[in-house]
Amino acid sequence: LKVFVLPHFVCRADAAMSLGSGPYNARFQQTMLRIKDPRVSVPFYCENFGMKLVHWIKFDQWGFTVYFLERQRDGETSPECTMEKTSVECEKYLNTMNGTTVELTHNHGSETDDNFKVWNGNTGKDAGPDSPNFAEAPAVRGFGHIAFNCDDVYDACTKLEANGVKFQKKPDEGRMKGLAFALDPDGYWIEIVRREPLGWKEYYNLSQTMLRVKDGPASAEFYQKHLGMTLLRRLDFSDFSLFFLTSVTPKELKVALDQRPEEEKADHAGGLDPAKPNTMTKLLWHPCLELTWNHGTEKDPEFKVHDGNAQPQGFGHIGFLLDNLEDSCAKMEAGGVAFKKKPSDGNMRGIAFAYDPDGYWVELIDRTATFAGVCSNY
Repeated sequence: LKVFVLPHFVCRADAAMSLGSGPYNARFQQTMLRIKDPRVSVPFYCENFGMKLVHWIKFDQWGFTVYFLERQRDGETSPECTMEKTSVECEKYLNTMNGTTVELTHNHGSETDDNFKVWNGNTGKDAGPDSPNFAEAPAVRGFGHIAFNCDDVYDACTKLEANGVKFQKKPDEGRMKGLAFALDPDGYWIEIVRREPLGWKEYYNLSQTMLRVKDGPASAEFYQKHLGMTLLRRLDFSDFSLFFLTSVTPKELKVALDQRPEEEKADHAGGLDPAKPNTMTKLLWHPCLELTWNHGTEKDPEFKVHDGNAQPQGFGHIGFLLDNLEDSCAKMEAGGVAFKKKPSDGNMRGIAFAYDPDGYWVELIDRTATFAGVCSNY
């Protein structure tokens, strides 16, 4: 099991106190999902999961708008943002935040298109002909779900069902008891997971984004080496493995480590061992990137996950904030990272898109980036 120990770079001295890790002070900041109707999806996440709209950007010239939702800690504040009005101050908050957002992308007009439907990531040919998730395309599934942690999955699901939320799986259905999958208005799966009881006032915390990968160890290495993520847990089963990585500073990690049960601390006396059972994913406020690897696919030259940006479309990318975008991307490229869009390409400056080992798009956002003057709403 390869675990990278990376230097921690001091955060910038600005009002937001932006935190990061790794060689480019990176921070996991977003998961992008395409949606049909923001007037439906934005309230769904706010009313059911306590998320808050912190910013939105409208590009009339390209026909789309993006909405950023964050599950903030209770008492945390951010500049006022509504569905009608946002600001440069909201953009600065977004680009210097320490939290993580769900970015909802709306292509203008889809809300009135009866034929518009996103791909939720879980239907595909690799599901097998006997599976209810079988579909002729794509050949291999990619994105799987996002997740929220809570203290009581059963109570959470009762509340969600009372609010009219539909389910792919309720807590007592199937072989895996005690966890559930709710469905958002577009059919994306939302896993509901129990966390350790820490006395948090917040009913939910955004806890994961799941991606299927060809080669688990290679993908975990990429996110640790280039984006400073910490591998918290590796679970190996007979035919698949799960890797859980997160963006945390050493100080944030220590806070969670100190909250572990005493027997777990004793079992990890030499430091956190991702290969040993641990509760870290249930102790952190921060979401994890969950990589799902089916053993043997790494040896199949024809195996390629669907990145969500060719047809059928749904999930688009994950994104990281970092410092000094141009210099960071140049060093990444020198280190073998391939790019879809470099900082100087196209009309959108201040962002880049790298490819991870599976071809997933990874957006890289400079903390000083602004779309003021390019977007049409501020």
